[in-house]
Amino acid sequence: MHKLISQYTLWLLWWLIPITIQGQRYISGRITDAEDGSPIPSASVFLTNTTVGMATDNDGNYRLKIPGEGSYSLTVSHVGYQTVIIDIEPGTTSMVFYVAMKILELDDVVVSTQVKFRQKDINLFRKQILGKNPSKRTILITNPEAVFYYYNPETQILKVTCREPLQIFNYETGYHIQYVLKFFTHDYNTESSEWDFQSVFTALEPDNDRQKNNWEQKRKEVYQVSIQKFIKSLYNNSLRNDGFILTPFIQPGSPVASIQNSLMNPGYNLSPDSTGNRKTVNWPNNETILLCYGRPLTESEMNYLSYLQRERGGIQSVSGKQWDMDFKGVYRSILQSGSIQIYPDGTYSNRLYISSMDV
Repeated sequence: MHKLISQYTLWLLWWLIPITIQGQRYISGRITDAEDGSPIPSASVFLTNTTVGMATDNDGNYRLKIPGEGSYSLTVSHVGYQTVIIDIEPGTTSMVFYVAMKILELDDVVVSTQVKFRQKDINLFRKQILGKNPSKRTILITNPEAVFYYYNPETQILKVTCREPLQIFNYETGYHIQYVLKFFTHDYNTESSEWDFQSVFTALEPDNDRQKNNWEQKRKEVYQVSIQKFIKSLYNNSLRNDGFILTPFIQPGSPVASIQNSLMNPGYNLSPDSTGNRKTVNWPNNETILLCYGRPLTESEMNYLSYLQRERGGIQSVSGKQWDMDFKGVYRSILQSGSIQIYPDGTYSNRLYISSMDV
């Protein structure tokens, strides 16, 4: 299992100046050194999990167009400095952030000369981060030397740190990804991983029309099971038609009635906000399973899901080869309890906690 935590703010030194502008909003400012105030050119400034980003100019200045009215995270990264992450609140107001970056001080794990890299740890980290084993034909990290692995044989816990953003090239979708890893740990006792990151996507130039068409098709497929698409569907009450199913995580041995009703009553509450076009989603106290089909569900599929809930102890009871046979191409995750505000453009505010379910 891994956990993805978005909209998370680290300590930083910054000043915020709101500016009211009709229509499209922007974020701009200047990046400087916290010690002497000198500008930092070529710092990477981007909105997390979007294609919006740039490098600061020689005077440390930047200006970005905010694509939606929901919440975003602004990430500022530069080799040798601590990464800065700022939460951008939802709304229509443009703003200015002046960011003073602090020198990166490597912890004891990074500077240790006693640690030996294990290929087992390297393979595990790369597969977890990339989703598959790296390949020049699919997806690849081009600066693997920036990754440092520390395995503690006493606790059997792996810790991974990165000295700079990972440069990832996805040749299946045609994107260059700057991946700022905040932390990564893997517990070999429970075989569970947990990590958090910030990333920005830049489209690659295709070599020919065939590659361009392949990339466009793959991007459409990825979008159909994306969080942005899920939030839009949730906002429009069109989950099933858009290929998403929500159902509570039913523990084995639960009462039959709760199992039978779980698909029809997933437990979340969606309410409009009288002050604008956002809606509030309140998740139940227990965990909720999210299934992503990438296409509308058929009646036979709904009937089979009902059967699983009624007779087999829930969707979570299906795993391994059986999952591949029954749900090939379907992704599943767990949404954890909490409350978020969602917008029609697929953005949201507050934290959204998602864990993948091992299959």
